[in-house]
Amino acid sequence: MKKTFLKILSIALLSIGCQKSIENKTELSKFNLDTDLLNFKSKMTEKDTLKIFINHSVCTYQGYERIEITKKSDSLKVISEFREDTFEQNPEWKVMYEKKIPITDTLWKFENFMKRNRDRQTSNTKDYGTIQVSHNQEKIHFFSEGLSDLNSLMEDYGKTMLKLYPEDSTYMYKMVEIEMAE
Repeated sequence: MKKTFLKILSIALLSIGCQKSIENKTELSKFNLDTDLLNFKSKMTEKDTLKIFINHSVCTYQGYERIEITKKSDSLKVISEFREDTFEQNPEWKVMYEKKIPITDTLWKFENFMKRNRDRQTSNTKDYGTIQVSHNQEKIHFFSEGLSDLNSLMEDYGKTMLKLYPEDSTYMYKMVEIEMAE
């Protein structure tokens, strides 16, 4: 009798779990990456996660950043990880910072950065952008063409991100100015 009761209980618990899973799937996000990206602070819900991949590589330097943005009631949680492949034998992703910012924040203007660079979303020569933003199965790529354009894009990106993380001591967001010999 005990075994029968346990079987009935486990079947009941399993069906409750399946029902909750089905209910959660019907509560899909209404966030549309293409139309809502430029206003993601107000358009995101707690069901949404934005993932951003940034290729910091230039010439012989190889560095990559990935950012995850989630929403929790009236704030955003921003986690940045960085991996440098140039000088590392077995590079690993390292958490650089984790920030919680209010939705009403006016210092970090990442949406403005994306608006300024909206024309970079097309390329005839590359499959993957220097910056990639994804939500669920959707992706938007921001491309650069040539070294000068890449430096301009990364300088704009760096200045934008230093507003979020001014303590950057890794030069991840700082452009090193080199004076050319005359």
